[in-house]
Amino acid sequence: MSVTRNTSSQQAHQVDTESTALMTLNQVGFEVSARGLSKSELASLADTSATDNASAKKALTGSRLSGWLSGARSAKTAEKTSADSQSRVLLSNISLQILPYEKISVIGPNGAGKSTLMKLILGLIQPTSGQIQRHSNLQLGYVPQKFTVPAILPLRVEDLLAQTQKRLSASEQDFLYQRLSIVPLLKKQVIHLSGGETQRVLLARSLLSKPNLLILDEPMQGLDPESERWLYEFIDDLPEFLQCAMVVVSHDLHWVMRGSRRVICLNKHICCEGQPSDLGVSQEFKKLFGHQYEQPYIHKPHDCQHHGPHAH
Repeated sequence: MSVTRNTSSQQAHQVDTESTALMTLNQVGFEVSARGLSKSELASLADTSATDNASAKKALTGSRLSGWLSGARSAKTAEKTSADSQSRVLLSNISLQILPYEKISVIGPNGAGKSTLMKLILGLIQPTSGQIQRHSNLQLGYVPQKFTVPAILPLRVEDLLAQTQKRLSASEQDFLYQRLSIVPLLKKQVIHLSGGETQRVLLARSLLSKPNLLILDEPMQGLDPESERWLYEFIDDLPEFLQCAMVVVSHDLHWVMRGSRRVICLNKHICCEGQPSDLGVSQEFKKLFGHQYEQPYIHKPHDCQHHGPHAH
C-alpha cells in the first residue's frame, strides 16, 4: 500500500480514487474441507505427503499444520487428504464493487459468511475461486468483533495506538482523541478497559492511518445500549478529514435500514442488495428478516433499548 506524504500526493490520491473502485470482487468463493482448510492449503498438504519431507511440510503448511503432520505416515496423510476433499462452501459467486466514500452494510443470519467476507476483503485469507482487485492506493482500516490482550501483557492504550502508522496531522489527531474521549484512557492498561472504551480505542487506532476503506465487523457486539448509540452516532457523523468508504457488518437491522445507502444481504451468496427502501420489500429479505423488521424505524438518541430480537 502506498503512503501519502505531502499535499500534492494527497490530492492525486483523492482524484485517483474518486472515479475508480477501491475494491472489486468478481465471482469470489471460499471453500474449506472438514478440517477447515482451504483448497490451496489442501493442495500444499497433498504435495508434501508425496515428498514426505518434514521441513517442506512445515514451510508449505505453516505452524498451523505442523502438529498434525508431525510423525504422520504418507498413507495416513493421503487418506486424510482424500477425506478432506469433501469441502464445505462458505461463500460462492460474490461479485461487488466498493466505491470511494460509500457506506455498505452487510447483514445475514449466523453462518452466512459475513466474517469470511470481511477476511477476504482484508486479505487475511485468499479466495478459492474468483478474483479480488484492489486499488493501488487502497488504505485499509479495521475494527474487529473482539479484541483480547493476554493478562500478563502490560500494554497501555498509548502503546497500542503507537503501533499504527499515523497519517493525521497533530490537530486532526487531537480532534479524533477528543471526539472519542481517548485522552483519559491513554495511560490505562488495555485489559482494564470496558467494552465501549475498547471499541473507541480500536476505532481511533483504525482511523489514525486515515484509511479510504474502513471495515467494521460487528463493532457493537456485546456493548451496552448507550455505547452502541454513541459509536453509531460517531460513525454516522465522521468529520470531513476522516471521510472514507465503510463496510459495516451489523446485527442491528433498525440502524442498517436507517443509516445505510446500500445494504447487502448475505447467506453464503448475495441474496439481495440495494437501498434500504427497496430491500425492505424484497421477498429474499422478508424470508430472512421479515419477522424481525416489520416497520420503518428512526433511531433516536433517547430510544436505544433495541427491544426485540436481532439478526446475527
